[in-house]
Amino acid sequence: MKLIIAALLATTLPLAPLAAQQAASRPAGLPPGLAMPPPVKVGKPDAALLKAATTEAPATLATLERIVKIESGSYDTEGLVALGNLLADELAARGATVERMKGKPGTRGDIIVGRFAGTGKGKLLLLSHMDTVYERGQLAESPWRVADGKAYGPGIADDKSGIAVILSTLRLLKPSDYGQITVAFNTDEEIGSLGSGDLITELARGQTAVLSFEPTLATPMEGMIAGTSGTNTVTVKITGKAAHAGNAPEQGINALVELAHVIAVTKDMDQGPGKRRFNWTQVEQQGDARNMIPDDVTLIGDLRETSDERVRAFEAELKQRLATPSLPGAKLDVTVRINRPAFTAGPDSLKLIERARSIYQEAGGPDLFVLPRSGGGTDAAFAARAGVPVIEAMGLPGFGYHSSSEEYVIIDAIPRRLYMAARLIRELAR
Repeated sequence: MKLIIAALLATTLPLAPLAAQQAASRPAGLPPGLAMPPPVKVGKPDAALLKAATTEAPATLATLERIVKIESGSYDTEGLVALGNLLADELAARGATVERMKGKPGTRGDIIVGRFAGTGKGKLLLLSHMDTVYERGQLAESPWRVADGKAYGPGIADDKSGIAVILSTLRLLKPSDYGQITVAFNTDEEIGSLGSGDLITELARGQTAVLSFEPTLATPMEGMIAGTSGTNTVTVKITGKAAHAGNAPEQGINALVELAHVIAVTKDMDQGPGKRRFNWTQVEQQGDARNMIPDDVTLIGDLRETSDERVRAFEAELKQRLATPSLPGAKLDVTVRINRPAFTAGPDSLKLIERARSIYQEAGGPDLFVLPRSGGGTDAAFAARAGVPVIEAMGLPGFGYHSSSEEYVIIDAIPRRLYMAARLIRELAR
């Protein structure tokens, strides 16, 4: 595998200087942290492949319409099963041996895995996910539509665009272009991949490289991602003592008052953009009696960190800060759960990013900025645990995902995205 990667890409871009290099060349109009890395050499395009990718683009859009019209939120078992059935059929129609794999208990739907046996060299894993952040009914509010060079619909960018790009890229490849391709579509990425993460790591073992087809930004510029944050859940269970709120509140221990203290002494633990992100996001309370001093409240927070070691350091600091409750007799139970690990592109992954930037410009696309680290988490992190090169953000450029804005993708980017994926796969499999 190392020989294949070394032959494919000749230069190394260390991760440590990446942010500094980009800061020195940040074009006007780009927000802080989004800047251009050093330029790459751009070769001549493969005219036949670019023509084939352009010809395939309408089919990609048609696939997008079909799968967007199947609502598949992370907790929508019916929708995830329906979409999984469609994708299993699509992979089989392209010649794959399809396997339906079960995630850990509680996972909805099946993880669809398709395997293609080629006559060439190299082993590639292509990743995307079926689930979206939307609940059933969102499609009625934001229906599929095409306007002004954009296609709209719930989950169209994140990550149904990745699914469509994978399915169309497979049409551009011949068996001689690869030794083996494995495609995996999971159903719980948006809720941490707790049911599928270990499976993704196992599928990635021994691969030449892993291509993850999450979306990229459409504005202000398209880009690639060199790192993602680990996603972790912080929980503080506060136990007090119930009492009558009017007759004898002093006999109680108010868990909500203690909760306010917890928030007050931890509000500075968020370190800002590009660093640790930590925010309290939910409160759960047992009982709903207005006239009772609450005795059982749970505070839940979202923690984004760059390594498991930093998560444990955060946990130790949090427990130290909360070691002594503000109310005598109150009890605090603090837990920090690692959900999805962080992803940090190593030297081989950074080489893949450089090559992808070059290929994308061959196809007529813009140069791609490289985001050193995003605040989100992706399945690239589980794949990287296998110790193989991983490249992230191979899906379509889009906007509005995980927000109240109407989600869309850029249609004219489809041919160059297909070209980039197919050409990168061919070269990796040499």
